[in-house]
Amino acid sequence: MRIIWLMLLTMLMLHATGKVSQVDPFKKIEYFKLDNGMQVYLLADPKAEKTQIELRVNVGYDNETDNNYGISHLVEHLVFRDRRVPHHDYLDYIKEEGGTHVNGYTKRYETGYVATVPAQKSYWVAKTFAQMLFDKNVTDKDLEIERKALQTEIGEPHWYYRPLMALKHFFDLIGPPAENFYKDEFSIPKAKELPDRYHAQENNKRFTLDEVMARYNAYYYPANMKLVIAGNFDPEKMRSIIEKNFGKVTKTGSLKVKEPHYTPKLNGKPYERFYEGMPENYAYVGAKYVLDDYKKYLVLDIYTYSLAQRLQQQLRNKHGKTYSVNESGFSDKNAGAALIGFDGLADVFSDNIAEAETMIAQDSKKMEPADIKKAMEQYEKRYYASIEHDSDTLMGLVDMADYLREEHNITDKTSYDIFKSITPEAFQKTVSQTFTPQNRYRYIAREYYYFPMEMGLLSLVVLFFFIVGYVGLYGWQLRKQGIRLTQRDIRFQRRLSSRFMGFLILTATIIIASVGFEWIKYLLSKWIMGDPYWLLTLDVPYSYIATVLDAFVFLLWFFWLYVTLWRYYARIIVTDDYIIATGNRVVAIPKVQIASITIVPAKERRWRRTLGTMFRFWKPVLKVELKNGEYYYLRSGNAEHLREDLQKWLDT
Repeated sequence: MRIIWLMLLTMLMLHATGKVSQVDPFKKIEYFKLDNGMQVYLLADPKAEKTQIELRVNVGYDNETDNNYGISHLVEHLVFRDRRVPHHDYLDYIKEEGGTHVNGYTKRYETGYVATVPAQKSYWVAKTFAQMLFDKNVTDKDLEIERKALQTEIGEPHWYYRPLMALKHFFDLIGPPAENFYKDEFSIPKAKELPDRYHAQENNKRFTLDEVMARYNAYYYPANMKLVIAGNFDPEKMRSIIEKNFGKVTKTGSLKVKEPHYTPKLNGKPYERFYEGMPENYAYVGAKYVLDDYKKYLVLDIYTYSLAQRLQQQLRNKHGKTYSVNESGFSDKNAGAALIGFDGLADVFSDNIAEAETMIAQDSKKMEPADIKKAMEQYEKRYYASIEHDSDTLMGLVDMADYLREEHNITDKTSYDIFKSITPEAFQKTVSQTFTPQNRYRYIAREYYYFPMEMGLLSLVVLFFFIVGYVGLYGWQLRKQGIRLTQRDIRFQRRLSSRFMGFLILTATIIIASVGFEWIKYLLSKWIMGDPYWLLTLDVPYSYIATVLDAFVFLLWFFWLYVTLWRYYARIIVTDDYIIATGNRVVAIPKVQIASITIVPAKERRWRRTLGTMFRFWKPVLKVELKNGEYYYLRSGNAEHLREDLQKWLDT
């Protein structure tokens, strides 16, 4: 996501002022390395009112385990502490000196410290950051204070977090694999799972000062850091201060946390996902691509912006079929998708999709030179023409230069240089090679197909049939055995199973049915269609048919499992002629075949012949013996009372 964030940041910061300037806003960026290995970026702008400083350390959550998860975050907090500065805290100290946006952050691969100060404090904040990062004077009291502050930020641990997360992991484990866009579409290995949040909440309470400082000492050394300063200052003076304050640090190390390098490969298949019953009609259409060349990214960014503008004029301004058309897209791990997004009412939404895809198809064959030229001019005005002279904007420019250096090993050209090198032929070639049928990306979300709230109605209908089927299951079983039963035929009823046991069995069946049903769909789609998520590639009306069928096939699957998996009998119904045990199955014991009814102890070998389930499994059960030698055991909360009632019935 870094390249998307950088370009969005730049988009918000740069603006056009009429005639295009030929001054490259990236040219003033200075990069150098100190003798101790620290990387430094400087960008001086005399028109800026403030200066922003940021120091980044290559350490984060990625190499933390269950036992030390959260320690990098606590180190970040403790770095701001020092007994020799006002309030014993650099954060408040810098704020009192006029600093704004003073903060720290901890990510998976990086920990950072940032502050914005008035221009006259530029050199002071550089010296202060050097002292804050390398000259530490902290005690157990400082650690206790920061532990409490951090606990407020991340939350208190609770006893139920562990079982809930264990339950979540259990269901993740037994269910079919979840879709992973980068793994499935680009063959990028899935990143390892970070520990659960509750580990950080628990660990934070017990970290010692020795543990925290050991982590600090292992990773906080100059060669594992990057210093960025952008704003109003004299670059020569700032360089001298940096060399004097940061360069004198001789601390060395070898540990670092770096994001791995990814080598994505397109799978040669279109990515298509269709959904009904969503909050609004919205479509993302475009193409997948491998981000192996920054120029390619620029062309695709230029093209999607131009495409969005042209479609906006066609769909909205001419026909009123959409509210807006926007360039979109995402990238991570050197892979991504170049997209446009738009909405539309139900009656024109499909037309909007068709018009967008038609325009893309035409452009991939051949774009008019005038359209390419206009797209380039618009982009130049938008991103490169002039800048706001604020420290945030300047920092965004430095971030782009750092991205080119780190991700593409480009050190002799700026983003603007690469932009100016794009020819119409290269532009057309990139668009044509990217927007192909096999690389197509479509994500279509629809509110409804026939009428609003149809998915809600479908849910109610399915719930109705579920209740009717569940309540009427024993009646169907009775009719299957040829037994007619009305309310007036019932002499009395007694429970054989507790209601809670019935609830547990029902819940277990729902879970098993849901997980099993997902596995069936996953495996059948994978084996037969070659795509485990094939059902999501169906567009209307087929997707709508699949959604409706999915609900009712699941009901059939659930009831089959419910009857097959369990011998669950909820109660007995006594009529003039039968003792009928009902539940997910039915057993009818004719009165004329009963030889005796006695009370016997509950034993394990009798459980399979026992009708009824209770937690008090050790209590005596009722043995009903038939004249042909067969017998049944009835479980009851009070076996003696049930025996008396049945004996009276038997004697009449």
